[in-house]
Amino acid sequence: MSVIKNIWKAITATKNAVGNIIFLAFLVLIAISVFSTESLTVPESAALIINPTGRIVEQKKAIDPFAEFLSDYDGEKSETLHRDILDAIDSASNDERIKAIVLDLHRMRGASMSKLEEIAGAITEFKDSGKPVYAFADGYNQSQYFIAAHADKIYINKQSFGGFSGVFLTGLGIYPTYFKDALDKLKINFHIFKAGLYKGAVEPFLRNDMSEEAKVANSGWIGILWDHYRDTIIAQRPISEEAFKAYTDKYDELLASNNGNAAQLAVEEGFVDAILSKEDWRKEMQAIVGQSKQTYKHITLNQYLLATRPPMQANNPSVDKIAVIIASGTIYDGEQAPGNIGGESVAKLIREAGKDKRVKAVVVRIDSPGGSASASELIRSELELIQNDGIPVIISMSGYSASGGYWIASTANKIFAASTTVTGSIGVFSIFPTFEDGMAELGIHSDGVGTTALSGAFNSLQEINPVLQKALQISVTHTYQKFISLVARGRERSIEDIDSIAQGRVWAGSTAVELGLVDAIGDLDDAIASAAMLVDLDDYEVIYLEKQLSTRDKLIQQLLSSSLKVVHSATGGLASHWRLLGEVPDEISTLIDLSRAPATYLQCVVCKLN
Repeated sequence: MSVIKNIWKAITATKNAVGNIIFLAFLVLIAISVFSTESLTVPESAALIINPTGRIVEQKKAIDPFAEFLSDYDGEKSETLHRDILDAIDSASNDERIKAIVLDLHRMRGASMSKLEEIAGAITEFKDSGKPVYAFADGYNQSQYFIAAHADKIYINKQSFGGFSGVFLTGLGIYPTYFKDALDKLKINFHIFKAGLYKGAVEPFLRNDMSEEAKVANSGWIGILWDHYRDTIIAQRPISEEAFKAYTDKYDELLASNNGNAAQLAVEEGFVDAILSKEDWRKEMQAIVGQSKQTYKHITLNQYLLATRPPMQANNPSVDKIAVIIASGTIYDGEQAPGNIGGESVAKLIREAGKDKRVKAVVVRIDSPGGSASASELIRSELELIQNDGIPVIISMSGYSASGGYWIASTANKIFAASTTVTGSIGVFSIFPTFEDGMAELGIHSDGVGTTALSGAFNSLQEINPVLQKALQISVTHTYQKFISLVARGRERSIEDIDSIAQGRVWAGSTAVELGLVDAIGDLDDAIASAAMLVDLDDYEVIYLEKQLSTRDKLIQQLLSSSLKVVHSATGGLASHWRLLGEVPDEISTLIDLSRAPATYLQCVVCKLN
């Protein structure tokens, strides 16, 4: 008995010790945050280093620290806000202390084409102020290079080696994962219901490859995006269209002709200006902004924002407002954390805007491949309610606003998109899996009686109920008719016209304008300016309405992230070998989400480019 008591005392003591350590860590984090922010200032002469980490997004996801650990956790943020980059560059244009911008893009994992385009536009405006922009890296991937191409000078580190130390362009591609053979082996029967000839979201359940119809449709819009990429690079660099095509199609041959020196190849082909050692690079920047210790005077993106941004959003109660609501991520029912779109979460924000007498117009920034039909309709109907109260709604499409994302936009007063926005995908589907064959292999069966033809309809251990089967297809067809009728009403077109360009087909933003699905090419600033014009506002403030993480959630995330950083260091970066475990389940989890219940979905699976 005494042994058990001693064990229990040891457990209690350990628990109290861990609690105290966490509490102390919490106090230290607060102290570091407060004092580091207070002492942060912009040097009188400095380069602003634009150094995004992870993917560039419209809204950061609520961080799962364990997932961060599995996905090669290195203490860096996994996402960077698009708005932060634009704001920093814009502010630096008129900041006399900032003499130049340095693009440090090596930790940037990627971004949609439209976001890259907007950042490139901001860099161009910065150069118009007479200040130079430089890029320096060991090498550039496709997303990184699109931004770097707008610099005055592009350099590659002389000490970098390997096939990826130059400029590595892969083109655009769509390569979904197909599950048919796996499902057959597991004897899982997926019953698919769809409306829309091109609704490729269901193909992974039915095939092992992409259908010819899907290939033709997808080739169309990714071809437009790639042409835009090529034309942009050619306009910025001394490269001909023929040379660009040869570089991307015959990279291996060109690399071999340069004895495998990828950096030298990039210079010879005009993609890069020069190869510099780190020492020469530092000297060049020191000549422009001055020396600081062993490097040049500089301030990083996050430091600059902390030093220059007001601590709180401006909110003058006497000035009219244009409210911007961010709708980013997959659309789900109910409440969702930031980074995903919850039908109820966004609806609350819309109602908040509608009740504020100072809000004269609402701009919804959409970056979504779609999701739940019911959640999409809840958001759209809430927008229509405030429209009926005299508050115009303007849609600003970001990287993609497809399927459910387009449903939300369908009845807005005006829709803006980038020429490279991925949109359309006006189609509907539903999925219902049954496991009777697989369970029978294990000797498991289900049988019984019910009072109606639909009794036991959701019993996935039996063949699909024929009444349910017909009902699901009827529901999907009805939802599709509702979809195209909403678009027809919002676009002031006939249902037949919309049906001919719907059918689940995906379009690039430039084509969507030609088809009448989008009103104009423009970014978020254009949408805000249009909103102000609609309500005749000259003097106004822009406020962002977003669902925020609770203080409790922020603290928990911060503490867990700090703890995992220690664990990661202690294990010698073992988690980096588990990166695949952090990425493969993404498509599997989508499969599970879609098949959890026979709901109706408006989702574009192919809208995320590889």
